[in-house]
Amino acid sequence: MYLVTIGEIFLKGENRITFERKLMRNMRFALDLKPDEIQRHRNRYLILNDENINQLQTVFGVNSYSKTIKCNPDEIKETALSLIKNEKTFRVSSKTIQLINKNSIELNNEIGEYIIKNKDIKVNLENPEINIRIEEISGKIYLYTEIIKGPGGLPVGCSGYVYIRVKDELKASVAAYLMMKRGCKIYLSSDLPLMHKFAKSFKLKVREEYDNDFIVTDETFENIDLKENQKFILKPLIGYSEEEINKIYNKIVNINSE
Repeated sequence: MYLVTIGEIFLKGENRITFERKLMRNMRFALDLKPDEIQRHRNRYLILNDENINQLQTVFGVNSYSKTIKCNPDEIKETALSLIKNEKTFRVSSKTIQLINKNSIELNNEIGEYIIKNKDIKVNLENPEINIRIEEISGKIYLYTEIIKGPGGLPVGCSGYVYIRVKDELKASVAAYLMMKRGCKIYLSSDLPLMHKFAKSFKLKVREEYDNDFIVTDETFENIDLKENQKFILKPLIGYSEEEINKIYNKIVNINSE
């Protein structure tokens, strides 16, 4: 079981539910999940089938995800203890648990004392080898240690379509990535193989021409075309250096490349 957190979506107002449902749909497609294998709990999601969990790296809107264990309130101490293997230092980071009527400080101290009594391990609040995190979600207790960073941004599909005009494959791939991170579905003037890994929730289409008010180019500040006369040109790379563009491109290449 994995716990998924959201980032930017949390800041949305009345239409936040639309973003959350879009993200849930995108995760279902990316991970090939059945409807009962994913649950939404306010600003958290639970993935019950972790077979394709690394595909979350391709789902924009995912802030982080963590392998988690569910337990009853009277099992918190033993469950926390079971998470420690050969580590020499630890800390406990909990949120207030309404089920047991204790605030985070009280719970941290109580569990920490229990672990010290039963393990040869020391507390280190600044740089622990293991950080045991505890949350209450919809009346259940969840514990996890590792936080895997997701791609962030907004769910693809919540900001309409844009047309990517490809001149340079590397730069166009980065431009497309950045537009998808802002929630846009994309059409391509020519194929960009790297983009297919992000297109599980929509059909990636290649068209030589597309009648769209929003055209995205792969131009940087160094090669900007001042003669452009289209209605609305988006140039997401305009503020990036060559080094920054290459860094993002390498990040895209390495996503799920193992």
